[in-house]
Amino acid sequence: MKSSVFQYPYSKVFRRAESILSRMGLKIVSSDSLKGSIQAKSGFSLSKPGLKVDLIVEEMENHNTKVTISGITMKNLFFQKKRDAERSEADILEALSTTM
Repeated sequence: MKSSVFQYPYSKVFRRAESILSRMGLKIVSSDSLKGSIQAKSGFSLSKPGLKVDLIVEEMENHNTKVTISGITMKNLFFQKKRDAERSEADILEALSTTM
């Protein structure tokens, strides 16, 4: 479970998180801006493992916003390269921080 803090308003970070997940090939399953939760998953692919991600976006003091990856599940087929869940979490947070 990794998290990052951004010095941007909650609404901007929430929208950017949704767009980053979409650009990474994940489909938004559910999104609730009032609760601050985003669930996304990727479909079946021969080259990449299936991925399911749960994000929590929280507004903090001084207009900071915290993004936490609360759950990540990877489904590998027998012939696919094993990917580390921690590396996938870091990739998502890195993509989010570079677009902010």
